[in-house]
Amino acid sequence: MPEGYPATGPAMADCLRKVAAGGLPLRECAEALGLDGLALLLASDTGLPEPLHLHGPLARPLEDLQLVHGEGPGWDAAQRGTTLFVPDLSAPAVTRWPGLTPAVQDLGVRAVFAFPMRIATVRIGALLGHRRAPGLMTPRQLRDARAFAGAAAHATLQRNGWLTDRAGLPFAAVHEATGALVERLGVSPEYALLRLRSHAFRHDRSLLDTARAVLGGGLDDV
Repeated sequence: MPEGYPATGPAMADCLRKVAAGGLPLRECAEALGLDGLALLLASDTGLPEPLHLHGPLARPLEDLQLVHGEGPGWDAAQRGTTLFVPDLSAPAVTRWPGLTPAVQDLGVRAVFAFPMRIATVRIGALLGHRRAPGLMTPRQLRDARAFAGAAAHATLQRNGWLTDRAGLPFAAVHEATGALVERLGVSPEYALLRLRSHAFRHDRSLLDTARAVLGGGLDDV
């Protein structure tokens, strides 16, 4: 286990050893944390956290929704360094993301937990976990999640192979479509991405589907 992290259960201790060795065992870590899905997000200067690696069938559509809406727990954790526990998204008190929360519930996600990845005051990104059923994480699971976030932050700075493989990014098609719009419209990459996100939002369509349609030569109105 990486030096300086709190004691954890054996399953998470094994995950931390794999991270220190250059791996990213999201499936094993999600299971150790009692989560149905887990995403690693990288903070960026554009304000749009980049989903680097995902585990779970709902992780990609959940990140897609955050990209389209421009808000969410993963965004708050990655860009603002905020730790967020939302054990029941249907609770009346959950008003932080009014446009996003109903759509997330429609996916079948009932609880989200976001942990910043940072070293001292440097924000690296975030881990976003989710569950299909509402409920709190246990104290040990919360401690283990923070340990994993810290290990992932250090691994990110070391630029392990799982970080630098851009071709394998879950939203690589969005980057390609953004580049296509830059050439088609003669606009900046930031504006091209905004056009993609706006089109997806207006038409209640996923960002990935929108990007793939652009790459296929369609959507002249983007």
